[in-house]
Parts: sequence; C-alpha cells; structure tokens
Amino acid sequence: MGREWRDLDGASVGHGFCDNLGMTRLALCLTVLITTSAAAPGLAGKYVGEWKSSGSGNGGAIRFTLDGPHAEIWKAELSFVLDGADVPTVMRETKVNEAKIELTYTFEAQGTTLQSHITGDWDGAAFKGKYDTTVSGAPIDSGTWTAVREKKQ
Repeated sequence: MGREWRDLDGASVGHGFCDNLGMTRLALCLTVLITTSAAAPGLAGKYVGEWKSSGSGNGGAIRFTLDGPHAEIWKAELSFVLDGADVPTVMRETKVNEAKIELTYTFEAQGTTLQSHITGDWDGAAFKGKYDTTVSGAPIDSGTWTAVREKKQ
C-alpha cells in the first residue's frame, strides 16, 4: 500500500501520491494541457493555396511558411499574387493555437502600405479562413483563403 504520510500534528494525511486528490487532478490537467498543445507543432511547414476578395472579385495564389514552435514562439513568412505580380509581405504577428492560425502582415500596393489580418482553421487536410485588409486602420477589402501543404518535389 505504500508509506503512510502524517502531518506535523501526527494526523494521517494519506498513503502516497495518488491518495492526494488535488495532486491527482493537477497531474491529469497537466497531461491534458501537454497533449493538446502538442498538436500545434505538426502544423509547421510550407503551404500553398488561393485567396479571393469578397468585394472586388480579385484573387490569386497565396504561399506561407509556418516555423516553430521555438520556445513557444512561431514565425511565419507569407507572399501572395495580386494582378499577376508576387507581393512580398512583412510579418507583424504570428499566432498558432492548436489548429488555428492568425497572421498579421503589411505590404505595399500602388505606393500605399496596407495591413492584412488572416485567420484560419486546419481541418486535417487544409487551412480555410478569412482575411481583412486595412489602410491606416480603415477597412478596404475582405475575403476568404484556403491552403494545403506544399507537396515535396
């Protein structure tokens, strides 16, 4: 049965680790937390897909890379095609939480700096999500996007 534990007054406090309900619950919670947060590292990789504006009807290719987590920090790089030209971006924020991502980036178009914020959910085969684009904080475009893992060549 194990060693009996006593407090400073000599009263019995149990027969080991598993007799302490609070510690058992803590161990269970930590196990669940570690298991669920471990799902996100599988999202690291390169992705390719398409974006489509809800307003203008424009669309094109989107490519991004998720790198991490390194000390719980994710990094991302993203580019997309607009009017047949590849548009580089500067990543401002990367969030990955289980099967959800949020990326905020800036880019130049016609001499103006714009900012886009995309959100997406991984369904096991692809990311699907929405984006919003602003200029000086004012909304100018929104739409949807999808992406799958880039096939290794």
